[in-house]
Amino acid sequence: ALIVLALGYAKFVMPAVLFFASKSVELMLVLSLSWCFFMGVTAQLPWVGVGMELAALIAGVALATFPYSAEFNGKIKYIRDFFITLFFAALGMQIPVPSLKPILTALLVSCTVLIFRWLGIFLLVYMLGGTPRLGILATLNLSQISEFALVICSLGMGYGHIDASTLEIIIWVFMILSIFSSNLINYNHNVYQSIAWVSRRICRNGLSHENEEPTHEDDRDILLLGFHRIGSMLIAEFEHHAPKLLRKLQVVEFNQSIKEPLLRRGVKFTYGDFSSADVLEHCFHGEPKIIISTTPDTMLQGTSNLRILKVAMTVWPKAHIIVTADNPEQASELYDAGAHYVLRSAKLCAERLFELLNKYQTDAGMSDLKRRFDKYKRRENDERRSFVALKV
Repeated sequence: ALIVLALGYAKFVMPAVLFFASKSVELMLVLSLSWCFFMGVTAQLPWVGVGMELAALIAGVALATFPYSAEFNGKIKYIRDFFITLFFAALGMQIPVPSLKPILTALLVSCTVLIFRWLGIFLLVYMLGGTPRLGILATLNLSQISEFALVICSLGMGYGHIDASTLEIIIWVFMILSIFSSNLINYNHNVYQSIAWVSRRICRNGLSHENEEPTHEDDRDILLLGFHRIGSMLIAEFEHHAPKLLRKLQVVEFNQSIKEPLLRRGVKFTYGDFSSADVLEHCFHGEPKIIISTTPDTMLQGTSNLRILKVAMTVWPKAHIIVTADNPEQASELYDAGAHYVLRSAKLCAERLFELLNKYQTDAGMSDLKRRFDKYKRRENDERRSFVALKV
């Protein structure tokens, strides 16, 4: 019943509510938390009969179906970490004085889990067409058991299905595999290279030692943080002169109304607060080559180009970052902070006027200037006919 209720709300109620609330990041956070608490309270009704743990999982699955999931993950990170800390503190207090038998049993169970991880993950990835490297890295990164296993065991103990000794063994297995996998993840590429080296020694057609694995994000290496008038005109220029570049663009913005026009032009859209490092990490998986902020500080709310620059440099230190300034003093400050290029609308307009007037001074005079005016007018008319301006 709870799943049907969650799916019904996610299908007919939540899309409209979240769409109208999407312009306020704070309201989105409050609504997402309210949804989780609503599902938890509903689970306690007599006719539902579901634990709050499972209700929270169902609420999270329902939220994951919306394009705001990256924003939710970034904003609730600290609240989540706080409650996880309490969860593990309570978990540690359930462990009795260590004895040899449950620890040895936990080691045996851990070895069994690791063996079946290779059968359940590596073989599945390989059979579905994934590369051996992808299967090996996925297996290494998923070596641990989930925290949800502890929740299920706690529920089973409450219903009398298992005893305290079984829960103790599962807790030890969770601790062993968590420590093992958290340290192994830092060396997963080295482990893969070792496995590849051994395979090439054994077989001529062994695994490749290459570290690069093509991903779906590799094609999109230009990231627009925010979408204002300059960003809209940039899309127009790309659509008119270089439409292939649209497939390399991704926009991060909390104005949900521009999503459909961008998607129709082949531009990927992600909802999120582009001034938050945690949100950006969830929005874009990989390393963009160029990051552009085209919104001036006068139009930004609660942030600035300087903050966006610092956040982008923290998340993607190797990227080339372009930001926007309102005046020369702000441009100088942004350059000092590490910006690779600073946009100034007034300066770009002055450069275009200088080009026109300089040609008028050096060339034939009014007749040549009129030809240039006509050329720019025809160009803008052509773009206007082929592009419908985005509402920002």
